[in-house]
Amino acid sequence: MRKTKRLFLLFCLCALWANLVSVPAAADTTTYFSYSLEPASASGGELVRLNVQAYETEETAAGFRLRVQYDQDKLEFLGTETDGAIKSGTMRTSDSSGLIYSVYVCNTEKGYAPRLSGTIVSFLFQVSAQVKPRKTVLSISADQICDYDGHPLEANRAEDQLSLKILSPLSPKASLTELRPSVGTLDPEFSPSVCHYSLAVDSGVNSVDFQTAAAEGGNVRVCRKTLNAAGQQTQIVITVTSADRTETAEYLVTVRRAAKDSGTSASSQKSRRKSAGAGETLLSSGRASRTASGGGAGTHRRQGKGQTKKRPLSPDGESGLNFQGTAGTAMQTKSPQQTSSEKPLVLVGDRMPSFFTGILAAALCVTVGIAISLWLPIHRRP
Repeated sequence: MRKTKRLFLLFCLCALWANLVSVPAAADTTTYFSYSLEPASASGGELVRLNVQAYETEETAAGFRLRVQYDQDKLEFLGTETDGAIKSGTMRTSDSSGLIYSVYVCNTEKGYAPRLSGTIVSFLFQVSAQVKPRKTVLSISADQICDYDGHPLEANRAEDQLSLKILSPLSPKASLTELRPSVGTLDPEFSPSVCHYSLAVDSGVNSVDFQTAAAEGGNVRVCRKTLNAAGQQTQIVITVTSADRTETAEYLVTVRRAAKDSGTSASSQKSRRKSAGAGETLLSSGRASRTASGGGAGTHRRQGKGQTKKRPLSPDGESGLNFQGTAGTAMQTKSPQQTSSEKPLVLVGDRMPSFFTGILAAALCVTVGIAISLWLPIHRRP
């Protein structure tokens, strides 16, 4: 009975030991690489990258081999691109009948293997131009992974299969299917075959946006949207590039921005004329008030020695101006029908303008001087 119990305990210990040993073995299986396609779908003539990413681990891979298989009827292998950690000459690649091998051995002169992380190598392919839309599969795997001392590393060596969707060939057509301004209407009406248009907008519009669409996946670029100053023209170029980037087309829209509102200018001029008229009315009122202060409406009175003199009105209703000089000579100013460059004379009350007084005094002096010069020779005769 005791022997049976001992055998049972020994069996349990062996089973427990087997479980403990198996756990570390599973943990040693490490994923050193992962793979991806960029892009996942492509058309004829486009480039596709098969990227290999490395994970940074405690044990650095100093050597490995990558194996890639692809369909030669759908893809063309162009070459590889490597990361800076993969030094020149440390990776060699061969391609034969749709099967690619790339072998990496680190630079042993450094005495250690460089750390590998991120995208370390990319396999470049080009989609065949005449291939029909369908899917194709690329297979990739890594093996012979070892450390710097040449010891094999336990790694996940499962083969990955990546699916690439091949689209219809890109169109070489470059044309617009829609061109609609945010303001105004195109002249003539839009048509894909018409490349020149004009667009009239108000003076207050300083920018125009266009809603556009290109044929068969093409790209559209509008050169500008802001407009020049009011009253000026702005040329806007819309460039269309075909989906396969082999053809381009240009559409030209000439935007005519109206000048500033002429109605506003006319209103301003009318207002200025109205103001000027009001000023003239005020001036006439002042003249009338001064005339009235001198002796009543329509006449101008001067009083002297009990006698009153009246002046007749001029043809435009204003009184003429008469001045009684020292010598008794009556002087009259020009009528209001004089030229606009000459200023009318205005008499305030009974005061004579100072410059007329000066003129009369000068005339008197000249007259006296002439009389004296004639009188002296007569009295000097013997």
